Amino acid sequence: MHQALRKVSCGTSGLAALLFGMCLLCLGTFAVQFKKGDAVAALAPGYYTDTQEGTYAQYAAVEEDHLARLPEGVSVDTAGGVPLVALTAWQALMAASPHQGQRLLVFAASGGVGHIAVQLGKALGLYVVGVAGPSNAAWVKEHLGADEVVDYSKQDITKVYAEDPFDIVMDCLADNVDKSISVLKPSGHYSHIGNAATNKDVIKKLQDQHKQGKGPSTSNTLVQPNGAQLAEIFELIAAGKVKLEVAKVFPLSDVAEAHRQVKAGHTRGKVVLSIP
Repeated sequence: MHQALRKVSCGTSGLAALLFGMCLLCLGTFAVQFKKGDAVAALAPGYYTDTQEGTYAQYAAVEEDHLARLPEGVSVDTAGGVPLVALTAWQALMAASPHQGQRLLVFAASGGVGHIAVQLGKALGLYVVGVAGPSNAAWVKEHLGADEVVDYSKQDITKVYAEDPFDIVMDCLADNVDKSISVLKPSGHYSHIGNAATNKDVIKKLQDQHKQGKGPSTSNTLVQPNGAQLAEIFELIAAGKVKLEVAKVFPLSDVAEAHRQVKAGHTRGKVVLSIP
């Protein structure tokens, strides 16, 4: 029930990544969704399991239900960079059960996950406010379509929105919980995106408080592969409602430099590796 793929490009994230490629071989009785030659994308096993099944290679095996077929017109670089950031943003946003007209705040709005979250929010009919630095604030508003942008170097968001809290706050920062909660309605949802520095005890405390009828609901998203969700995202990309910003494409031979670029922080959008 796997697909053997020839990978063309992948987005960097740690030592395991996501992939775009062409289906070479369909294995298993139930492998019926795809055929040889289909252009497909997926979040690779090495990202969410403790294995060496990453995608810094020309071939990878992937569960069929993790795959999404690519619409025409989606570029190789876009396809390789989409799965991790877009699935993360999608799953974190859907954890809040968003409704049209709600107000969404996105921290790190110019980053890989953040810039997709801003666009998904707009595609779902939300009023979106992004938080970004001085070099990216105008881009988040003009290019991504955020309704408002807060330049964190000039404005204190806890003061700006103290009297006008949000329905949903999406946060991928480790030390930002108190700030997020301070601008969130008691009936709202705090959507935290899990990372190595996430304080799980703090997240659990918030969840327990909500169960007791105190404070907003809280989720802690650790992205999971999902071909159906990925297919919906690619349809939004094909329709021009979501665009992946590719900061830079590195050849596989420069993978160390690609990781240095990501580690340095403040990358606008996504870094992509090109596989020969």
